[in-house]
Amino acid sequence: MLLLIKKMLPKSIFFRVLLILITPVVTSQLVVSIIFSEKYTQIVLGIISRQMVGEAIAITKLLDMRCDDRYINVIKKSMKIKIEVISNKRLEKIGISKSHKAYRVLRSALVKRGYEKYYIDTCDESMEIYVPSNSNNNLYKISFSRKNLYMKIIPVVLGSGVASAILLIIIALIFLKNQIRPIKKLAKAATEFGRGIDTEDYKPEGAYEIRVAGKAFCEMKKQVKDLMDRRLKVLAGISHDLRTPLTKMKLQLSLMPKTKETEWLASDVNMMIKMTESFTIHVAEQNNEVFTVRNLLSFLSGISRDYASDDFKVYINGAADLDIPMRCISLKRAFGNIIANAKRYASNIHITFTQDANMVTIRFVDDGSGIDKSLSEDIFSPFVRQDSARTHYEGVGVGLGLSIAKDAITAHGGTISVDSEQQHGGAFVVTIPIRENV
Repeated sequence: MLLLIKKMLPKSIFFRVLLILITPVVTSQLVVSIIFSEKYTQIVLGIISRQMVGEAIAITKLLDMRCDDRYINVIKKSMKIKIEVISNKRLEKIGISKSHKAYRVLRSALVKRGYEKYYIDTCDESMEIYVPSNSNNNLYKISFSRKNLYMKIIPVVLGSGVASAILLIIIALIFLKNQIRPIKKLAKAATEFGRGIDTEDYKPEGAYEIRVAGKAFCEMKKQVKDLMDRRLKVLAGISHDLRTPLTKMKLQLSLMPKTKETEWLASDVNMMIKMTESFTIHVAEQNNEVFTVRNLLSFLSGISRDYASDDFKVYINGAADLDIPMRCISLKRAFGNIIANAKRYASNIHITFTQDANMVTIRFVDDGSGIDKSLSEDIFSPFVRQDSARTHYEGVGVGLGLSIAKDAITAHGGTISVDSEQQHGGAFVVTIPIRENV
């Protein structure tokens, strides 16, 4: 039962607060309405019933006393009561025709007046009370409108209460929406920053607690950025400093006699030089590049022209009018690594892209030998150099190509993974979020 209630409860904070707001308002309105209608009806009906019965009995007393008819008619007209005298007829029924709160109160008023024999007929629009005369065999038929038993104050009070509650709920919804908006902005900024997109235009706003959370997020974002910048600078500095001794080593090896040992050392030195150059370029791209809007089909076509040849064909399929904001240099390097990686092992690659809401999915599928499923995760790790891992062509044996591609796509806020469902050839799936503001 508890699980069922949890499933029925709203998940959004807006609707949860709305439920917390509406529940006590509706409950209090129901309680007040029930108590008011019960108590007010009981008291007011009792007063009205006693007054009407007293007026009717007063007129019957005057009739028993044989007062002047003109005087009695004036009284009946002022009281809006009709009295008919039925001569020589006994009361055939005693009691009430229909049991209702209002009629029971009317009966109680008659009993308090000392009438043991009476009949209340409530079948028509008019209320008819039959009482016997105390002085003769006549029967009095007292008629008045049933509406006289009710007062318009009850629907007015209940209606005004409901209307005021609805009005207050609408006003509360407006204020609630304004209070929820800063939370949504904070969540959006945190999501984009988690995807690697820096949201510079976010400013803490809203209630005190939300502003505190927003300031904490801004401080955390600044510290994370500083940490990443220091880390990249340290690694870039190490890569830059290694180039000088590596160049010296390469020069010394070129002056030494050609042997197998020197060739092995020269190959290792060249590999290390390419590693440092690749990482230095990647750091420069990550630090300096900003988002620009580009046509995705044109962008992919430009990259494919750098790798297409008679032995390697690139086919691209997607919407021609899809423009997205991107870091062109880093994405060009990432997609180029994927295409170049396929070029080493395949003769064709098919690139397809589709848009779904605020996300673009790009699939790279080649007709090569495929990727070992056991390496679907490790393939993006640095320095993976197994042939089945199909590392980047720029540094054969380096194994940084796909690692740098993943880093660039992740910094863009996207993801890259191996399509394990592809039966033949290698396949990579890249997802890139579309920013609303550039």
